[in-house]
Amino acid sequence: MPTYPSPFEYLLAFGLVFAAGVLTSVALRQYGDKIRREATAHA
Repeated sequence: MPTYPSPFEYLLAFGLVFAAGVLTSVALRQYGDKIRREATAHA
């Protein structure tokens, strides 16, 4: 008989993926701001 993951495991997986997405979004935004500042400083 197969065992199925509990709802808590689904919630945990969703939370981890959501947190990774938020961190990636914040990091890309900060990197874009850094590139923009450097581009205007060298222009």
